[in-house]
Amino acid sequence: MSSALDTLRTCAFCPNTCRPSHSAAARLQIESQTPSAISLLALAFLDGLLDEDSGVVQALRRREAVRESLGHCSYGLDIEAALNAVLEPADKR
Repeated sequence: MSSALDTLRTCAFCPNTCRPSHSAAARLQIESQTPSAISLLALAFLDGLLDEDSGVVQALRRREAVRESLGHCSYGLDIEAALNAVLEPADKR
């Protein structure tokens, strides 16, 4: 899980270099759905700063932009795999 957390930390503070992979008209351009925003939400949830009642688990399931970014990350990160690795216990609740 440490590797997955490192992946999320790198993505959370990235300047969204994968963003050009989304068309300008795509719904995926919503800032809160970018891979870096989703990564930051996941880290806050895992650190206990956000709880399930905050709606964060539902937000973390919106992964269209994360999927679209696969292969376009400057660092070669697979954010969806990292999210799956760290959030699997939360999804089973």
